[in-house]
Amino acid sequence: MKKIFLFILTSFFIFSCGKENQKVTEKKDTLYFAQGSELRTLDPHSATDVYSRRVLANIFDRLIEKNEDLVIVPGLAKSWENESDTRTVFKLRKDVKFQNGTPFTSKDVKYSLEKAKLSPHVGTLYELIDSVETPDDYTAIVVTKKPFGALLHHLSHITASIMNQQYNESYPEYIRNPMGTGPYKLQEWKAGDRVILTRFEDYFKGPASIKNIHVRNIPEENSRVIGLETGEIQLSMDITSIARRSILENKKLELSEKSGLGVSYIGFNTKKGPLTNKKVRQALALAINRDDIIEGILFSSVKKANSLLGPGVFGYSPETKTFGYDPVKAKELLAEAGYDNNLKLRLITTSSETNAQLATVIQAQLKEIGVDITIEQLEWGTYLASTGRGDADIYTMGWSNSSGDADYGLSAMLHSSMAGSQGNRSFFRNDEFDALLEAGKIELNDEKRKLIYAKAQDIMNEEVPIYPLNFSLANAGVNIDEVEGYVQSSINNPNFYQLKLLK
Repeated sequence: MKKIFLFILTSFFIFSCGKENQKVTEKKDTLYFAQGSELRTLDPHSATDVYSRRVLANIFDRLIEKNEDLVIVPGLAKSWENESDTRTVFKLRKDVKFQNGTPFTSKDVKYSLEKAKLSPHVGTLYELIDSVETPDDYTAIVVTKKPFGALLHHLSHITASIMNQQYNESYPEYIRNPMGTGPYKLQEWKAGDRVILTRFEDYFKGPASIKNIHVRNIPEENSRVIGLETGEIQLSMDITSIARRSILENKKLELSEKSGLGVSYIGFNTKKGPLTNKKVRQALALAINRDDIIEGILFSSVKKANSLLGPGVFGYSPETKTFGYDPVKAKELLAEAGYDNNLKLRLITTSSETNAQLATVIQAQLKEIGVDITIEQLEWGTYLASTGRGDADIYTMGWSNSSGDADYGLSAMLHSSMAGSQGNRSFFRNDEFDALLEAGKIELNDEKRKLIYAKAQDIMNEEVPIYPLNFSLANAGVNIDEVEGYVQSSINNPNFYQLKLLK
């Protein structure tokens, strides 16, 4: 009987240790990354949201990249030169494979860029590309219809990711199962829960240190912070001021933070109802006290914005001015527009705690000038569909300019050709504004481009299709007991390749 007992005890001990060792091994090989919402797509040519871009940035590479300091550096192209104002020659690396083992060539560059140009979501970034010539497998010549001042900025964007032509054309489900050249490949997308990435062993820079990445969508910020504290999550983005304190006060956590390229703003639907009147939009802007919002909700951690472009974006104008807080003038404008204490509007926002607080404060502030606001909170996907249709009068939104150039920041969000779900959710149309954006796109002289975009920002602030609230911080909470190597970028995409697990 004693022998049987000892056998059972020994077996239990071995089994328990085996399970524990398995857990430790899994943890050592796996990084758990959290963000505030689920990605929308794994198609680079449809990725207009930051949650999708963060995953795609690690599955795909681009001809050229931007480093953490926004400097353009080689990617799949080892060098490039301008043959003329409309011809840029890219010399490609010869040691690159796609994740299915097929070699990367100039034909994939031609396929990817010409396909991006046709995208209803991001085609505006590449509309000036006339053709891509492929004189040999490792030379790609991008030919533009006109001089293209923003070309290199746009080619570093996620939507310029290089896709596998042969794979895409033979496999119709490539959008759900993408095939890139990046350091990680898709293992599984569990909709509503997580994306699982696994290391690409033949990556041209060498295999990544971490074998598996679990990308989890956790809308509740407190849950993400608790996960960091317990070690269930090693890295979490989308840290607002509410959670910053918890991270800063915990010695095993670090808040990695940098001035971002993004802006939080209030959008006004200019195509229907009272908000077609510019005076009404101006009145609402005048009634919003941004100082109170920044101090009360964001704990003074961010700065008041004056543009849809962040300070690090090429073309940002520090001199452009927005409307300040003046509720008396706001009431006067409403009366002039014929809406004296009888204006009812619908505001939609996402389900995050910070956005819920923001909507409530805006509701209270606008009530002071006699505007009755109804708030509706929607899940992220439903919210994007609703704002794309123009359902609401007012919406809250954040925009991160991930190309670092004013052409993307203003054209994608406010050019009339992008109305609706393509980006211009305010349905704004102004011919002078459109003409300026089109002129800025083709200007090669940097100083002239800056002047063009400065004027465009002045028109935007006068017409108020959007009202900038605050510049965003690019940040992440890091469990420094368990992971090292994280470097925060202004673009706010994590580079999993540079990370190493410590436990």
